[in-house]
Amino acid sequence: MAIVIDENLTASPTKTKMPSGAIVLRQTLHSDLGGETVGITYTLDGRHNVCFQTGQGQVKQIQINGKKIPGSATERSDTIALVEVGGGTEVGQIVIKQTIRGEGSTRDSVTLSVLD
Repeated sequence: MAIVIDENLTASPTKTKMPSGAIVLRQTLHSDLGGETVGITYTLDGRHNVCFQTGQGQVKQIQINGKKIPGSATERSDTIALVEVGGGTEVGQIVIKQTIRGEGSTRDSVTLSVLD
């Protein structure tokens, strides 16, 4: 199994306008192997016009590599920002999917509400 999610992925804030301010994604996890290095990928639905805003521009996927996850429960966080690309969105909710890859693969997700 390897990576175990002790507390599911959450977002703060849970409601946002576009473009968003900083959104902190948090979760608590551990490795049942006593520790391992993982890669974490956050992905947005390709069917809508909301993207992650990064220093390299707007992207649908963010990859974070080389994160060490210990054998004891540890809270970790990543900060993201969202932006609309093109016209206004009709999306009322945005699902951010997460995949954690190490010795195995684990998935999680969080849903944000979009304010008018």
